[in-house]
Amino acid sequence: MPTRLPFFSIVRVSGADAAAFLHSQLSNDIEHLQPGEACYATYNTPKGRVIANMLVLNRGDDLLLALAADLAEPVIKRLRMFVLRAKAVFEPLPEFAAAGALPADAVAAGADTPALSFAATQQSNIWTAALPHGGRFSIGPAAALPDYDAAAENAWNTHEIRSGYPWISAATSENAVAQMLNQHTIGGVHFKKGCYPGQEIIARAQYRGQVKRGLAVLSGASLEAAGIAVQANGEEAGIIINSAHSPEGSINLAVIKFSAATAVLTDADGSALQQETLFFTTEAAN
Repeated sequence: MPTRLPFFSIVRVSGADAAAFLHSQLSNDIEHLQPGEACYATYNTPKGRVIANMLVLNRGDDLLLALAADLAEPVIKRLRMFVLRAKAVFEPLPEFAAAGALPADAVAAGADTPALSFAATQQSNIWTAALPHGGRFSIGPAAALPDYDAAAENAWNTHEIRSGYPWISAATSENAVAQMLNQHTIGGVHFKKGCYPGQEIIARAQYRGQVKRGLAVLSGASLEAAGIAVQANGEEAGIIINSAHSPEGSINLAVIKFSAATAVLTDADGSALQQETLFFTTEAAN
């Protein structure tokens, strides 16, 4: 079933320099994003830490950003600081929302190759992007989108978690570089574009293999909150990024140390967390 996704807020970016400005600030190639295309991207600190990740949609006359609702205001505020003389206007769209829908035969699977852009189609005033993991992500006026359905939202979140598509929120902002969040694999980082904040750190991590943490799917007995620590032998080993209900309790997407790939893991309260899927090779952990 389709459902509204209240996790997201929508931001409109308009003006003659909108694409060029976003290109200079985000990790993907926004200048070459065509009307009717969308992409994933990250916004990073100069030290390469991901402030927020987002879906960017080119509608032709403007661009829409879909990102965590609790990060929209601080991200807009930060980006406006760097606009200077560029003709780029940031406008929150409180009357807009996002929705997701999965096909009945959707099977979670990690990305094989980075999807640096993907198609989006318009029907009336709703735009729908065909996401690389098989889901369909719609943006438009909230009144025109499907109603919220808790079970469908949980199914959507579960699919993204099991496929390795994380979403940063305020609780996890600035905790990881892009590679720790699988962005180099799913297509959130374009390594041949020009400079942007954090680009040198992210490129160095990619080509010199300096990242020592990566994404893992962990199961647990209860729903975990974003930002909760993952521990190994009582010591910090990672952080929960996203969580969804499962028949056994919860399914979680976490950034963990490579060295914790086979360790006995718990949350901060001591509840067991079991590794189910690693989005990095165990060879990298050695």
